[in-house]
Amino acid sequence: MGLETIHSLRDPYGSASSSAAHLLLIGANHRTSALDARERLLQQASYGALRTNAGSRPPWSDLVLLTTCNRVEVYALTETPQLASEKIHRALGVPENAQALYVLQDRDAAAHLLRVASGLDSIAEGEDQVTEQVRRAPSQKPSRSSPASPLSDLFVRAARVAPRIRKLAGVRPDDASASHAAVRFIETAVPVENPIVALIGTGKMARIAAKRLRGRARIQILNRSLARARELARTLDGTAISLSNLRDVLVRADVVLAATAVRKPVVTTLTLRAAISRRKGRPLWLIDLGFPRNVDPGCRGLTRVHVVDLDGLAPWGQNHPSPLAHARVEARIRTEAERMIESFRPSVSVDVASLRRAAEAVRRQEVDATLARLPELSEESRTVVDRLATRLVNRILHAPTQHLRSLPERERKEMLDEIVSGLRGEAR
Repeated sequence: MGLETIHSLRDPYGSASSSAAHLLLIGANHRTSALDARERLLQQASYGALRTNAGSRPPWSDLVLLTTCNRVEVYALTETPQLASEKIHRALGVPENAQALYVLQDRDAAAHLLRVASGLDSIAEGEDQVTEQVRRAPSQKPSRSSPASPLSDLFVRAARVAPRIRKLAGVRPDDASASHAAVRFIETAVPVENPIVALIGTGKMARIAAKRLRGRARIQILNRSLARARELARTLDGTAISLSNLRDVLVRADVVLAATAVRKPVVTTLTLRAAISRRKGRPLWLIDLGFPRNVDPGCRGLTRVHVVDLDGLAPWGQNHPSPLAHARVEARIRTEAERMIESFRPSVSVDVASLRRAAEAVRRQEVDATLARLPELSEESRTVVDRLATRLVNRILHAPTQHLRSLPERERKEMLDEIVSGLRGEAR
């Protein structure tokens, strides 16, 4: 369930008087860019940088920055999507033609947000931690921003729908997270019986991994706060160790799983090199769940050291829905995406409704005329004819309706007036 439309901007420099509001999304995730590129993007992405590059008249009425361990994304509500795109790319320090970034608009952007919120665009497909991250993202805006905004409502709606989408997909969130993927990797790829696993951090990701490993490994919990390490270790029959003793832990452990929210590496090349000399050739697996990374990338080059980061865990996080479930999910996502876009374009719904009313009048007139010429039909057969006509009208109107929704308001109204006028002439 990936990206479906790349670089889909239109109506480059529309004016407020003639353009509809557009949902614009610009971002990068684990499917489009490597972890080091996402880390560089994370360093650039901030509300301050976006505000500075927007100038005195920002080309958006609302903006939300979403960062998770898999992605860095900017969502904007704008009447001038091309201009907004230029400003956002500049704030991110990335050229507009950069292939690592995806640019989605309107329904495609809303559908992508729904996939993100439901965990279907995560390394661990179906995870539910990202749902709360989506729900909270608008509240991370600067304090002077209004807490109530169209995008805030959009994000809350996506988070609310997410559990239903996961259920349709048939994925189990209780077994889907980067932590679960890390445990599956340990059980599959680490050829050590009852390994010593040292967990750095006591947050949610570390706790999930620790609970899954209980009884399968000798667990050590490291934290700057020894009291917090003891609290978690007590519930898991593990050992609490101060993070200041990391070098000694690196000597003894078989696996080190780092899951902290710090902005710089906890396991450095210098510290690890000193520990390796005392390991007597034993291999060490470093599993890094941090974003930014908790393990210095330079550790990869050290002898008998195996580093696995978030992107490297992807094969152990896959939980693809069946083809039938995928089809159901995509149909639901398309429907919800339409509703989300209409929520901040109420006039579009009113305009399109007038088209459907006119089409229904023609359909009703033609069905009545046909049934009048076939009086011998049973009630059941008459119902079949009526339903067939309804399905045909819906099929015929679908593509034109999608096109009309994407047009600037003035152009949409002119086209609708012409179509509706013609239909009413047919209905006379």
